Amino acid sequence: RIALRALHDHHSPHVILVHDDEPTPTASSESLSGEALARTRGQGLADTLSGMSGVAILRGSAGGMGKPIIRGQFGRRNMIVVDGVRHEGQEWGLDHAPEVDPYAAGRITVIKGAGTTRFGPEAIGGVVLLEPVPLPRQPAVTGEASTVGVSNPFGGGGALRVDYAPAWKGWGRGLAVRADANFARHQAARTPDYPLDNTGALTWNAGARVGYLRPKVDVELGYRVMRNRLGICSCLRVASPEEFEIVINQQRPVDVDAYQADFEIERPYQELWHHLALARLRAELGAAGELHAIYGYQFDDRKEFDTVRSSVTGPQLEFGLATHSLDLRFEHAAKPLGAEQAWSLVGTLGASGSWQVNDFTSANTLIPDYEQWNWAVYDIERFVHERVEFEVGARYEGLHRSASLSERDWLGQNATGRLDADRCERVGDGGRCVHDFHTPSATLGVLARPLAKVPELSWRTQLDSSARIPAIDEQFMNGAAPSFPLLGFGDANIGIERSWGGESGLRYEGDWLVVEAAGHGHYIDNYIYFVPVPQEGQCYPLTCTTRGPFPVFSFTPTDALFGGGEVLVDLHAPRLPLGLSASASWVRGYGLEPREHLAFVPGDRYTAAGRWFWPDSKVSAHGYLEVNGTLVLRQARAAAELDFAPPPPTYVLLGAAAGVEFNTPNLLYRLSLAGNNLLNSRYRDYNSLLRYFADEPGWSLTLRFSAAFDTPLGAQAP
Repeated sequence: RIALRALHDHHSPHVILVHDDEPTPTASSESLSGEALARTRGQGLADTLSGMSGVAILRGSAGGMGKPIIRGQFGRRNMIVVDGVRHEGQEWGLDHAPEVDPYAAGRITVIKGAGTTRFGPEAIGGVVLLEPVPLPRQPAVTGEASTVGVSNPFGGGGALRVDYAPAWKGWGRGLAVRADANFARHQAARTPDYPLDNTGALTWNAGARVGYLRPKVDVELGYRVMRNRLGICSCLRVASPEEFEIVINQQRPVDVDAYQADFEIERPYQELWHHLALARLRAELGAAGELHAIYGYQFDDRKEFDTVRSSVTGPQLEFGLATHSLDLRFEHAAKPLGAEQAWSLVGTLGASGSWQVNDFTSANTLIPDYEQWNWAVYDIERFVHERVEFEVGARYEGLHRSASLSERDWLGQNATGRLDADRCERVGDGGRCVHDFHTPSATLGVLARPLAKVPELSWRTQLDSSARIPAIDEQFMNGAAPSFPLLGFGDANIGIERSWGGESGLRYEGDWLVVEAAGHGHYIDNYIYFVPVPQEGQCYPLTCTTRGPFPVFSFTPTDALFGGGEVLVDLHAPRLPLGLSASASWVRGYGLEPREHLAFVPGDRYTAAGRWFWPDSKVSAHGYLEVNGTLVLRQARAAAELDFAPPPPTYVLLGAAAGVEFNTPNLLYRLSLAGNNLLNSRYRDYNSLLRYFADEPGWSLTLRFSAAFDTPLGAQAP
């Protein structure tokens, strides 16, 4: 019989993980938790996920951050959900990594493929779920302290989390509180030949949480703040088209001899604060099921500082994005079906709404002020039999957006025909554009164990029709930014992007062998494509402005086909201290109007790792030595005329790692050392904005140490 995935992981007698997620998804997914997640501490979100099959990185230039690419889709097509709240930030920049703290997660899950029915239209490519370590439900003091040191970029940081559940009786039983914080500082990174000047980073995060956890009701309040100051590589600015051509041909910045790898962060750089406050409720409604409610408030405060005269001290661009959101979800209890009750029905009814206001301040144009309302209703039902489950889901989404354009913005966009005359009107010294969107989405999925004698084998298939509403930048972008060193143009005439497709996969999960293979394909109508547009004239292939020459990119709708596949193998040899793992992923993207390969689709990617596990002792456990490698093939299916430089060549990265755990009655210590690009290979990645200007960083070592503690209180104490 197929059972729904257990929602409880017992990490200690005092902490029970209750994952706030759905039953086993019919789409492919991968998760990181425990020791696997600990090996990624100190990295950004995209780097944390990059070891998963089908996941790559759209690398920026500020502090080495990036965005995750899931099956060829990035940015607005991948939704990030933090503690049940949809993450909201300034996503228009290729350089803008999600304002998310991976330290806040005890488990990170990537759902590959459309998750629009459950999570909304931005989940057309995939979903990243960050779930915190649950508060303790039994009296205890628990937590973790950790530190990370890195050689390239040189620096490090530390983190501390403390949870406390007092041993009170009566109505006081169930109270739990948490405080956590982390800090990191790094120098500018170094390539094998030169530093990446001004790419240092300074970041800190802090959070607090209080919960009242009872068997039938949970109430939690939480707050988190992120503070980042990220340098932007000096290499991204060129003085002339001739200099840009020299940089492309010589494969190195022209003034590289003046570059330094230090902690100082100079202009250009970006500063940001991201605040998240939430309140959540879980209530059992007897035999009917459970009700979940989450209210979230986010404020994303971003400032960008360009290279200007010394007399100018303030930022050149300021953004303030405030978002209120409310999500309601009712999970009804299983209902037997049929005379023999061989089937049962489980499901989720949900509704959500949000209100968002963006305030933009600058002497230049880029993203207008706007206000938008969003609402949605959905229903997901699952019919469960002994060895098969069928899932059907539907969602209806609505959005009202009102954008206010300044005089300069209105004149520029109206003169180039990028405003919709039916939805935009002249108002005062500028203009206003009002759009209303309505989008239905639906999914149909199957999860089965086809062979009764091989219960380890499962087959899953999902068909979906998903719709995505154009983002504000896709409609109204008009300019450049220090963290966005290109001239980008939106189009208010762009409409809804709709996708038809699906995926299918097989998975074998035995005691010592895990094998998974999946394929996916989609036809996307009105695919909103951010494409390079080489310019003609004396500044070819750039365009000349009063602020210097810039590459030009434009949002253009086209019909497109996407497809690909992933293979994952994980072997732990029986009765031998050896482990092998390998993965491969392929993505193809093809435009139908005109017929050509799409830009920025990741190249084929292959990874492999071998591990030797040394025997456990009285004081140590789970010790290992590892050698790993990554092969990324040159993207040979990119249209040369649609880019400013040819795709970089194939590259190979060699890595190694070692780690061990030490146990005491109430403490768990973890120590690990990992090396990346140990051959110090010089390479550029096709999905990196940096590839036009400089190489990626060279070899690096990362040392991690953590101590997790768990001390029971009251009657639970030894």
